[in-house]
Amino acid sequence: MRNNTQRIYERLIRGEFLSVDSADNSIRHLYDDLEENFEDYADYFKEIGLQLEQGNGYFYFSRIGEGKQAIEQKLESFSKWLDYLDFLKCYNQAFSAGYQFRKGHLIEQISLDIELKEKANHLFKKYGAGSNQEIVNKLLQEMQNMGFAECVNIQDETFKITSAFRYAEELVNMIQIANEDEIPE
Repeated sequence: MRNNTQRIYERLIRGEFLSVDSADNSIRHLYDDLEENFEDYADYFKEIGLQLEQGNGYFYFSRIGEGKQAIEQKLESFSKWLDYLDFLKCYNQAFSAGYQFRKGHLIEQISLDIELKEKANHLFKKYGAGSNQEIVNKLLQEMQNMGFAECVNIQDETFKITSAFRYAEELVNMIQIANEDEIPE
């Protein structure tokens, strides 16, 4: 267990995820080690104020006893991922863990679909991303940084969505369920 602790920590502390279905063998190895020794790792990280969380095919950190500022940052991040998810599901309803697509096809679809183009322009409006290629590049970079997507073929720029993407989907589902549970006045 301990020989992977630093590598796991370094990845998860940056807000990234470790996914069971990663194309990278070293990430799958870390995932397997976490799964085998979950309680030991959870206890170890808890000592330094980190909560090791396990989702459906992925691991991540959450902080214990977060303050107001951390909650506000999470809400801002959630809002951003809500927009990303809306855009990606507009591109293809099947967009989820295991889904593969070519970057060029996504760029082409933005040009062909008015609704997709409007959603794409909304994604990075405040950052000044102009072209469809710039928008897709920024989105893919963020998805790769989080561990939600991996490039599986450099030549044709094919990307695979990892199990960690379910985290974003589950957050959105929780909000939808909470809204459905409200009783109208």
